[in-house]
Amino acid sequence: PITRLRLRVELLEDETLQTKFNRDLDELDLLVKGALQCVKDTDIHENIERVDLNHLLDCLVEPYVAPTGNGRVTVAGEARHLYPGKPLALKRCIGNLIDNALKYGEKAHLFIDDSAEVFTLHVDDEGPGVPEQRLEKVFEPHFRLAGQQQGYGLGLGIARNIAHSHGGEVALQNLREGGLRVTLTLPRGG
Repeated sequence: PITRLRLRVELLEDETLQTKFNRDLDELDLLVKGALQCVKDTDIHENIERVDLNHLLDCLVEPYVAPTGNGRVTVAGEARHLYPGKPLALKRCIGNLIDNALKYGEKAHLFIDDSAEVFTLHVDDEGPGVPEQRLEKVFEPHFRLAGQQQGYGLGLGIARNIAHSHGGEVALQNLREGGLRVTLTLPRGG
């Protein structure tokens, strides 16, 4: 069905609309692959490419960034180099982190720190945080904190699996001033 939709999108005359539809179809394709990954416990088959993380982030945050700067997402910093990884998987990973911040913390504040050794993305939200004893439990499939019944409880686990497949990590930390910080680290070596 996704391929049929892609063929129909090619018939559209408006290139901007084509680009937006194709971006949504890429995301839908990734969601399907991610669900299959959870069910089959297999890796998403995708070739390693040089990924422009700045462009990837721009695509993910574009719907939430207001022209006036009062949007639900803010971004500080940028990636200094392309990253060798699986582009759709990385988009899914980072997208899940942003979605969780927006779902449970209303806003997402992204801070990028990039060096020759490691790309680091902090995603801070303005929510209640996570009880200390449950910081690791939220990575387990289908686990949700009491009273938070939205979603399927797969997002953080999938994000961590994708980070691990790239030699990286996803970690959680409650912020002293309130909210949760989710940190994605992706090593650049080797």
